[in-house]
Amino acid sequence: MADALEPESWEEEAAEQVDEWSTDSLRLLGGFWEKAGAMAWPRDAKGEGYWELLKARRVEIAYCTLFVFASSFGQTFFLSLFSPYWGTALGLSSGTLGLVYGLATLAAGALLPLSGRWLDSAPSGRAGLVTFGGLTAACLVAAAVSNLWLLAAAMFLLRFFGQGMCVNVGLTRAARWFEHNRGKAVSLAVTGFPLGEAVLPIGATLLIHALGWRWAWVAVGAVCALVLAPAATALLVRRRAVHGVAQAPEGGRAATAAEFLEVVRDWRFWAMLVVTGPVPFVGTGIIFFQGMIAEARGWNAAVMPTGFIVFAVVRALFSISAGAWADRVGSLRLLALPTTLFGAGLGCLTLESPVFAYVFFALLGVGFGASSGVMTTAWTDLFGAQRIGLIRGLSGAVGVVCTALSPMAFGWAHDAGVPLNGVLWGSAAFMAVCAWPMCGVLARRGLRRDAPGAAG
Repeated sequence: MADALEPESWEEEAAEQVDEWSTDSLRLLGGFWEKAGAMAWPRDAKGEGYWELLKARRVEIAYCTLFVFASSFGQTFFLSLFSPYWGTALGLSSGTLGLVYGLATLAAGALLPLSGRWLDSAPSGRAGLVTFGGLTAACLVAAAVSNLWLLAAAMFLLRFFGQGMCVNVGLTRAARWFEHNRGKAVSLAVTGFPLGEAVLPIGATLLIHALGWRWAWVAVGAVCALVLAPAATALLVRRRAVHGVAQAPEGGRAATAAEFLEVVRDWRFWAMLVVTGPVPFVGTGIIFFQGMIAEARGWNAAVMPTGFIVFAVVRALFSISAGAWADRVGSLRLLALPTTLFGAGLGCLTLESPVFAYVFFALLGVGFGASSGVMTTAWTDLFGAQRIGLIRGLSGAVGVVCTALSPMAFGWAHDAGVPLNGVLWGSAAFMAVCAWPMCGVLARRGLRRDAPGAAG
């Protein structure tokens, strides 16, 4: 029988084994994260990643993200914080408020094609000043609401300059200033969405409690005029100093009537609308009736609000990841991803446990995040950067119509007695039927110059 180890030698051998095991474990863990990071944020063919892009073009990224963040002042989640005060001040029912909001949204959406066409030719400095000037005026009108007409005007201006113009300025510049790293640039810019969703509700609530809702709007207007507009101007000045160029996109021009007709006659334009339309349509309907869904499932009142935190975090992460993949493998190959993930999330809402609500919000964040990073890049790849303002204006108008009609459609289904699970599975099937066939066609033929109706 072998002699037993001496205590000292046994301890030394055990320590060596622990050290070896720890080293191997750390190497394994490090290798895992290295591979996971490469999968989530792949470098492009030239070996460039997000860090290199931020180092080289941080001024342009900051400019685009600033405008996307500022769009929060016209987004539904922000305006909903003030709707109870407007309703109380004017003695309006929830139905009347919803009707005014829907009509104002449709009116703002109708102007997006014209504003997008103007953005294709306007210098960035002028576009920024007009946008922030209009947003400041919208905030002051919102603070002065005293009758139904002023409320309608405030909602229209906030939706047009906030949700509409701010988003278009940020994303059109990201699409036009970046060619090689367009997907990553757009992905970084759209992080302004979850940043606003995470910060502004708390800030607005504190302002309302401290100043009252009218002065809260005055404070928001002051931020737009005295902080955001000067910051945008300073970034453009810095860009000119760094790159030695005038404020881009100089030399652009508005699309002619013939070019406008060329776009609307192109089969790829309508195919993209079929792909992109279902996500905002179904998403708006689900979010609008989130309370009804939670009540039907018997969930705690805190489930849905905390779920939006999960949504914002996941959306931000996957917005960045999707842009890197769009640069790596091509945006058209990823078109079906947002709809597929969102459809899977709808399936989770058919289950009773509140855990599946958080799974839904995570998948919703993945779907919307991937959509933000992929769709603008796909539009630009198909139609070119010179017409991206017109394209985003046209597609944005369709998106606005979808979000305005969605609550009505879901409400009619509820009033007609359609079961909740039927609505959810029907929505998932609708998204799959719309997205998958068109995604396949666009991936195979979208970039072919000899495709019927292809833009030159």
